[in-house]
Amino acid sequence: MRKKPPTSQDVARLAGVSQSTVSYVLTGSRPISGATRKRVEEAIDKLGYHPNSGARTLRSQRSNVIGLMVPEADSDDGVLMVFIGAIAREAQRFGYDILLVTAQEGAQGIRRVVRTGVCEALILMELGRHDERVATVIESGLPFVTIGKPDELPQGSAVDLDFEMLGRMVVQRALRQDCDRLLLFGAPGQKRHRNDVSRFLNGVESQADGTDLQLLLDAGAVADVPERAVQVTAAGERTALFGITGATQALFALAATGALTDPSRLMIALTGDDLSAVSPLLAAVPRIDPRRVEISELAVRELVRLLREEGAGPRVTLVEPRWLDD
Repeated sequence: MRKKPPTSQDVARLAGVSQSTVSYVLTGSRPISGATRKRVEEAIDKLGYHPNSGARTLRSQRSNVIGLMVPEADSDDGVLMVFIGAIAREAQRFGYDILLVTAQEGAQGIRRVVRTGVCEALILMELGRHDERVATVIESGLPFVTIGKPDELPQGSAVDLDFEMLGRMVVQRALRQDCDRLLLFGAPGQKRHRNDVSRFLNGVESQADGTDLQLLLDAGAVADVPERAVQVTAAGERTALFGITGATQALFALAATGALTDPSRLMIALTGDDLSAVSPLLAAVPRIDPRRVEISELAVRELVRLLREEGAGPRVTLVEPRWLDD
């Protein structure tokens, strides 16, 4: 016989409080002492209790807050702040505020946010191909959108760049400009667990299959890309260079060494920025627009659709990358 799921009465009994106190902890409708809240939360964790849809509806009717789970900021090129800024601005346009939650908290962080009753919906960024957070959000019953497309997404919507198309575009450009090799930096071979890198490499490999283009998956530091670019082109073969991460850092390093003026190398940049404004040496670099602001805005609008349209179902939206120099 299937075991019945725990109820708020079970939580109240284990925590030694009234059922209404459990409700207050979940909805945030009344102030609760720290000690009492801790007992209730520990009981919820122990029992694996999840609020029912009625409680979630009550909570979401007055929240107007979207939880945004972001990855740890790195030293790449401010990409994360582009997403956060665009999401916050678009959310405000619809009357929502943003609560940031770090991805390092994982599934437990989502459970904590759900228990507080602060957020009525969630946006998740930088997902793995198989991400434990997705199942946790589904269990919570909250509407959600992922910026990224995991291998399996049975519920919830996804909005992202079409990374498989990006991979095909990079290979096509390398072949069109008579390159013999394609050096992919940023350690993509070690990051196949990420949904974006996995899809990108699928596109690269499928497009290169049957051609003479040699694929080199660089595993070293981005700062050393110029040195390795010189090494792999020493035999006189023309090499294209591309990286999903660390693109701007590598561009500046290559420009400083004069490597971009060498006809044996073709740098392809994943950026929507006007590089000529940074350095005249970067003016001729082919650029693919990752459309980060548009993706961020679409993610918010998709979440608003799920929240406000009766019967709205989840869907996947992939945004096409585009060349900025063609």
